[in-house]
Amino acid sequence: MELGIALLGYGSVSRKHIYALRNIEFHFPDYDIKPVIKVVYGRNEDKVREFSRKYEIPSYTNDMFKAISMSGINVIDIALPNYLHHEAAFRALELGKHVICEKPLAVSSRLAWEMYFKARDAKIVHGVVYNYRWLPAIIYAKKLIESGVIGKIYHFTGRYLEDYGQDPSTPLTWRYVKSYAGSGTLGDNATHVIDLARFLVSEIVEVCSIGKTFIKERPLPENREVKGRVDTDDEFISLVKFRNGAIGFIEASRVAAGMKNWLEIEVRGSKGFIRWNLNYLNDLIVYTVDEGGKGFMRLFITSKDYPYMERFWDPNGPIGLVEGFTIAFAEFLKSIKERKDYVPSFKDGAINCSVMDAMLKSWGSKRCVVVEEFHQ
Repeated sequence: MELGIALLGYGSVSRKHIYALRNIEFHFPDYDIKPVIKVVYGRNEDKVREFSRKYEIPSYTNDMFKAISMSGINVIDIALPNYLHHEAAFRALELGKHVICEKPLAVSSRLAWEMYFKARDAKIVHGVVYNYRWLPAIIYAKKLIESGVIGKIYHFTGRYLEDYGQDPSTPLTWRYVKSYAGSGTLGDNATHVIDLARFLVSEIVEVCSIGKTFIKERPLPENREVKGRVDTDDEFISLVKFRNGAIGFIEASRVAAGMKNWLEIEVRGSKGFIRWNLNYLNDLIVYTVDEGGKGFMRLFITSKDYPYMERFWDPNGPIGLVEGFTIAFAEFLKSIKERKDYVPSFKDGAINCSVMDAMLKSWGSKRCVVVEEFHQ
């Protein structure tokens, strides 16, 4: 089954999407899906032309609606700045195109829920690229948690630390402007932690949060002699309460000097804990109190006994970050072929945006805030 793809965006994340889409046939031949990227959209014509040439995409345009409405396109892949997600998705859904969108789904929960309701009513397959929940170690961690290996869940800790904004001379790109990004490291980094917390533990129902913008001005990209105001968060910390009674802590930063894509989580329960770190993504640390006593286990999630691993580098070969994208896109396209819902869907994206909005509200009001639920 061939599926025509319109890729919206030519930033660094778009390269990961291209890699994932072009490797589906190799790693998932039994899915019988042939994704073909037929057009790429970008606002700057010179840059999108060069991107199209470099990655051998046959067509390019700086007209977003033209890319979405192009003949032979079945799937719209949104890898644009956050403020463009809503418009791109609505246009695609109105034309009956399936949509997969980068995180966060929108710059606010209101817009995110509008996207979900539109997709649901259109009966279109829709998804958000929360790629980390597709890594085999995370899937296996969920299996262990659900089997009761660590008992009743008491606590979740998640941290996503980076240093891409640590240098004050880094220019004022869209991520530092609230109207374009919605939030800073909260929407860029913490959104992944929120998704993993919901995936592994339970829904988040209440938050108590604080944020901080340490570098309040940055040079403008077009004129480094002039500075513009930063109005998104550099650091964000939140205490959270889960529906199942567990509590937790979430931290995100883009100014953590020396931290390179440092995502780590720990789930603690009445009989043990599970710990995972993206920098060692094939390892899972498990402590459990079993009938024979107490002990640590370091599981190497590399053999074919673990989820999806038989599709990659047998025997016992580790995988990397991008394979998570490959699995995510393979399952999304398989959902289209089988005409079934995909998870994480726009609903998951909207729930995550509701949690983030509650965190922003908590920071602004200096009090704990209940996460708002939306129904329609």
